[in-house]
Amino acid sequence: MTAGAAAVASRAPARAGRAPVAALAAGLAPVPIVASAVAVVTVDSPFSHHLTPPCPFRAITGLWCPFCGGTRAVWAATHGDFRLMLHANALLPVYALFALWAWMAFLGRLTGWWRVPAPGGRAFYAVAVAVLVGFTVVRNLPGLGALAPPALS
Repeated sequence: MTAGAAAVASRAPARAGRAPVAALAAGLAPVPIVASAVAVVTVDSPFSHHLTPPCPFRAITGLWCPFCGGTRAVWAATHGDFRLMLHANALLPVYALFALWAWMAFLGRLTGWWRVPAPGGRAFYAVAVAVLVGFTVVRNLPGLGALAPPALS
């Protein structure tokens, strides 16, 4: 092996189906954290009281932000009520898919087991901002209360 090839091989991520244990542990660290948060939301209904601090955007403007109703949407999804989930926050499936995509890209890059392009780039962020701003505007228009999260009881 030439010196140049050895240098490239030493910088290459672990391949051949084996990753360092520390890298794999770091890549899997979010799993128990997210699972615990979802478990808390599943057990303790966010419809009876706040599980999270009130939204600062809503407190200041009185408008629903694109993340308002997210906790209630997670509760509805874990209980199989997808109609209520979409009513609480219609973008929850988009958020979940984006988070899964970003995590799979991160884990693949970390372990070297696969290559998934990481979300990013100017066009991606422009579309993401446009979707969030558009959803915020639409869910706050009069007569479109179906996109506003259900009230706490």
